[in-house]
Amino acid sequence: MSRRRECEPARPAAPPRGAPGFTLIELLVVIAIIALLASLLLPAIARAREKALVAKVHAELYGIGLALQMYADDHGGRVPPVRENCNNNLRDHWCQLPGELSESRYLPRSGEDGREANLEDPFSPGHTYKYAAPGPLLLNGEPAGNYALWVPTNYPNLKSDHGKFYSQPAESPVRWVLWSLGPRPRSPRSQSSHAPMSQLTWYQRTGDDGVIVRFANRDGMQFKSP
Repeated sequence: MSRRRECEPARPAAPPRGAPGFTLIELLVVIAIIALLASLLLPAIARAREKALVAKVHAELYGIGLALQMYADDHGGRVPPVRENCNNNLRDHWCQLPGELSESRYLPRSGEDGREANLEDPFSPGHTYKYAAPGPLLLNGEPAGNYALWVPTNYPNLKSDHGKFYSQPAESPVRWVLWSLGPRPRSPRSQSSHAPMSQLTWYQRTGDDGVIVRFANRDGMQFKSP
């Protein structure tokens, strides 16, 4: 009997009474502190993400601007027509990027309706960036006169709500304009009838609304919003 007991494994000693540990109140306090820190960090993370997306938009608008310049150089100075739709399934895809740019491989191509050019506005998922230019308009894919672009009357000073519509390329001080609807695409500034050429409708800083813009003047020199 004594030999069998000697072979039995030693049992761990029971922890002494009153050993240190977390009480329920202490755990709740820790959880509350973590939640508070998260609430402080989330807005900063959201601002950083918005800033990164705005930088991406500017870079992609720059690339589309180069594509438009190359297209114009290859087509006697003409730029593609503007597209608008009144069909229910395409009505939201007004002023989509020109299909001519994707058909000629200046931009990547997409087979989706309303997104012939495969460059999506990150602030408006499912839609391309916007494009407009004084000149030919295609309505539901058919010629429908000219598109009229609103430009401030005191151009090149764009900080104005006073302007006029130009439908003839030779008369307009602006050759074409590209824009994103910005971080808050449904805001009044982003949807303004004076967007995108009035600076009063432009996105200015993180947390703001308004459009992000790139445009070319009559001589082909390009400019962008902040």
